[in-house]
Amino acid sequence: MRFGAFFIAGGAALVGALVTHDASAVGTRTFDLDTLDKLSGGDLKGVTVGSDGVVRAGWTLGSVPFPEGAGTTATCAIELADGSVLVGTGPASGGKVVRIAGDQATVFADTKESAVNALAVDKAGNVFAATTSNKIYKVSQGKAEVFATLHDVESVFALAVDPRTGALFAGTGAEGKVMRVEPGAASTQYFKADEPFVVSLAVADDGVVYAGTGGKGLLYRITAVGRATVLYDFHGEDVHAVAIGPDRTVWAIANEGGSSSTTETTDSSSSRRNTGGRTPPGPSTAPRSKAGKGSLWHFDAQGRPERLMHHDEFHYLSLALDEKGAPYVGTGAEGRVYTADDAHRVSLVADTDERQIGALVVSGKVRFLIGSDPASFHRVLAVGGQDSAWTSKALDAGLRAHFGHLHWNGAGKLEVRTRSGDTQSPDATWSAWSAPLADGSPITSRDGRFVQVQAKLLDNAATIADVSIPFVTQNLRAVVTEVAARPKGSHESKDKEKDSVPPSGGELPRHDAVVHVTWRVDNPDNDDLRYRVSFHKDGQTRWLDATTPDDVLTKSELDWDTSSLPEGKYRVRVDASDELSNPPSDTTHFALETSQVLVDNTPPIIKTLTMQGHRLRCEVVDGLGPIARVEVAVDGRTEWRPLAPTDGIFDTADETVDSDITVLLPPTPGPHLVAVRAYDAAGNYVVREVESP
Repeated sequence: MRFGAFFIAGGAALVGALVTHDASAVGTRTFDLDTLDKLSGGDLKGVTVGSDGVVRAGWTLGSVPFPEGAGTTATCAIELADGSVLVGTGPASGGKVVRIAGDQATVFADTKESAVNALAVDKAGNVFAATTSNKIYKVSQGKAEVFATLHDVESVFALAVDPRTGALFAGTGAEGKVMRVEPGAASTQYFKADEPFVVSLAVADDGVVYAGTGGKGLLYRITAVGRATVLYDFHGEDVHAVAIGPDRTVWAIANEGGSSSTTETTDSSSSRRNTGGRTPPGPSTAPRSKAGKGSLWHFDAQGRPERLMHHDEFHYLSLALDEKGAPYVGTGAEGRVYTADDAHRVSLVADTDERQIGALVVSGKVRFLIGSDPASFHRVLAVGGQDSAWTSKALDAGLRAHFGHLHWNGAGKLEVRTRSGDTQSPDATWSAWSAPLADGSPITSRDGRFVQVQAKLLDNAATIADVSIPFVTQNLRAVVTEVAARPKGSHESKDKEKDSVPPSGGELPRHDAVVHVTWRVDNPDNDDLRYRVSFHKDGQTRWLDATTPDDVLTKSELDWDTSSLPEGKYRVRVDASDELSNPPSDTTHFALETSQVLVDNTPPIIKTLTMQGHRLRCEVVDGLGPIARVEVAVDGRTEWRPLAPTDGIFDTADETVDSDITVLLPPTPGPHLVAVRAYDAAGNYVVREVESP
């Protein structure tokens, strides 16, 4: 049998039986919104989404933009005794402290540095700002005065105040020092980590300092000057924030991969500092990089670690605890706030328009979060309310679709609506929101590729879950674009370059009566497809099935057994049908034929074979050809040596050999037994012997 590997992308015979009327796939598909991930990604206003797949009443947020020129990135925030909030900014016009009071944002002070990395307030109400330099500023209305200059320090990343003594501590880089801050130049080294950056700090009621590092992601427990143990070695590079909970518990967020910082591009001296291969927290002058992975960890009074939450899609930027010690985490992408409980149940409590949540406070007089890029202040105004609404992301059917009956599980007073359109982002071409729909009502929004559902929670007891939207798309035909056929045991060329010269000699062809047929299909609506493979011999019109009528072939490959076929030239046809997903009236077919495939299961014949002295002459004939190789072995040895044809090239079904094989014969006197083996291109071969004197 002779085979060629035929790849057909065009120019071959195409057979199509395509329904031309507006067909509709019978296979109903459904958008099932029943998990935290599926219910996220849209718009949350006064609602929260839990990992149990339930939407409930949640935070209603206000919004206060920052003044122009104050910086677009917010890095840190603190609440003052009077209920006002101070926020540090940077870079790109950053380095400022912005005050929010009465829902008005004004520039409170300007450090003239690239960025403010951390803020802290002591018992006396003094406000301190850490910057991208080695200076810590004391901040008051309209003033930012240098309070301390830290020697052998490049940047200050974190500040924390001892609640007992009022002592101020600073986490620094690039030598990984924790400094006890004193006015002027009197600050002293409290602890030196093995890491280059101390990026987070917290001080417990008993005076123990917890320090998180950047580089290897270590969390230190520092009990006295120079005395520390490692509480935990995280699987990431950055312990971005630490918080002290009730009953001597500790919380931390750690990041792995990506950039754990806010990012803007600007020129500053900090861009030239050595950061040890990572971007420290706070502002950065590096271009935006891929988000990493974030984890939330809890340590009990005995120091036992427990991971409560993890996201592979983004890193974490901020951490805060409420009055009950529940954790809240702000993300470094998507601008979200999550919380998790002891049972590891995760809830999305806020989804802002900003890219990041640079800081948040969820206890005290004012609860708020700071959006970053662009910078914005969001006060938590209430839980729930008449304007509370959950809006799904735009759900993509892939093709223009007709939508069925809307279903959900809910409680309380709800108003549920839909709208549809043909653009990924809703615009003026979308339909208006429909009138409120009851559970099980038909969706009245017009046909479209995209659909959204919105639920207004009109009382704080209202919930919605298990939202389902059935839809049917337009039926599009599947198109077979390539067909390949080669012997199952054949060797594929390892050299894929189109213009490369084929190797001389190489492995012998292997005969296999089974042809491995493969094909590629464009299936735009992802219908379940059934394939039928058939063949016919050239000169005949009847197509014969390579598959049985009951064989429902759904894989894009078939082993075709040709052992019972007469040799000759054949064609193979692959037909793709979407009948498994559509009724007979709407089914489409598309078929593609190969070029000629040669079937050759018969070995060649050595018509004549003689030895005259040491000269071997033979004639080899094959029914289809061409002859691919002639070789000899002497005296039963397994080493076969090739011979050349008389005309110098194997390219026909009838070849002659006339060769002096003296150099192949042993020096010992004869006679010698000479075996001749001839192959055709399909790998069939024949062996005959002749005696040499």
